Amino acid sequence: MTGNGTMMASSGDDQEKVVPLWLRPIASAKLYSSCKTHRSKDRNFYCRICMVALCEECKKQHDLSKHEMIKAYKVGKDVSFRMEDLQSLWDISDICPYTSNKWLVAYIYKRGSGIASSGGRSSVAECESCQYRLKSPDAKYCSVECKVEAVMKMNESGSMKSEAKREVEAISEETPSNV
Repeated sequence: MTGNGTMMASSGDDQEKVVPLWLRPIASAKLYSSCKTHRSKDRNFYCRICMVALCEECKKQHDLSKHEMIKAYKVGKDVSFRMEDLQSLWDISDICPYTSNKWLVAYIYKRGSGIASSGGRSSVAECESCQYRLKSPDAKYCSVECKVEAVMKMNESGSMKSEAKREVEAISEETPSNV
């Protein structure tokens, strides 16, 4: 548990703890797209309670609800969160950090196409989800979206294995033993 009451998750925890509910729809949040209400404003805030992207004007109205917000930043054409803002909310250790204006950032959206790079096996690390070439050899994912996707798949296959194991155990308990 972190100081602000959120769970820090490691890969051994169940899916609800590993990928927080607020982070699951991040790929569809459309951060830095134009606000439908305030057309000249980009949506660069994300409400962790409502799980929606908001522009600065919408955020001012939304602040009355005292919901927890996280600010998104533009890095070139990509959208990111500061690593500092994410680290107390979720385990970001496997996400490749990038530097922007002296801040370490994590890109939000998938950066690769999912097609492995051509040629033989190189020493360059690739994102385990979309095969984007990573700058850090210690990282596994290029973005928050890729890690969310990978962890959800990993937990889905893990829960399927657990379910199959329970079914086998139930069948073996029902079958009388003639020994």
